[in-house]
Amino acid sequence: MLVVVLVVAGRLITDGVAGVRAADEDAARWLAARREPWLLEVTRWATYLADLWVVVGAGAVLVAITAWWSRGWWMPAGVVALTAGEAAIYEVSNTLVARPRPAVTRLDPGDPMASFPSGHSAASVCLYGGLAYVLHGIARRRAAGPSSERPAAARRGVTIARWLWLPAAVGAAVLPLVVAFCRTYRGMHYASDVVAGLLLGSCWFLAVSVVVLSRAWRTGSPETAGSPETAGCPETASCPETGTSF
Repeated sequence: MLVVVLVVAGRLITDGVAGVRAADEDAARWLAARREPWLLEVTRWATYLADLWVVVGAGAVLVAITAWWSRGWWMPAGVVALTAGEAAIYEVSNTLVARPRPAVTRLDPGDPMASFPSGHSAASVCLYGGLAYVLHGIARRRAAGPSSERPAAARRGVTIARWLWLPAAVGAAVLPLVVAFCRTYRGMHYASDVVAGLLLGSCWFLAVSVVVLSRAWRTGSPETAGSPETAGCPETASCPETGTSF
């Protein structure tokens, strides 16, 4: 569904039917004419927040951590689905739309026919949104009475998550906007490209969170598996701690 929506929207924009192509081109020229040396340096480094290898590396670390902490596969599978699924949707829709990049000086390397949607914007939503979601879920787990082989380490993981999930949530809201600005400021995308990328990332993040990641909390964790409140309790919505999503 996302591929169809993106391809239809992209074709409407590139063919001029959507009525935003001229505004896109004017905005790209306006930004290119107002580049400042200090901001060019800032945006150069900020772009790495959603660079391919940063996303792959951070995703791999998050998969390893969630697999160790949960002793299950729903959380790591959700992280993989977030990054790999977003990349697949981006590649297909990008290839089918084949919109040329802005006709201004482009400051980063990239395929000249890879403008719509913005993969960096979409990847930043999935990566940092997924990180915040996982930390929030871990932070809500019970730190008392775990039955895992490493209860002390598991409890420390919960404590760390409780300190980090709020900053991660702020980052998940802010960093994709920073990346989107960097990509337009550096001449790599039109404004409609990054809007489409943010839409892609948000929709895919929501879908994976509801369908995959939320199951990690319903099927238990090393922090809840052995607690008195959940002992012998079936995996249903009535079970405390494990039956409630967020």
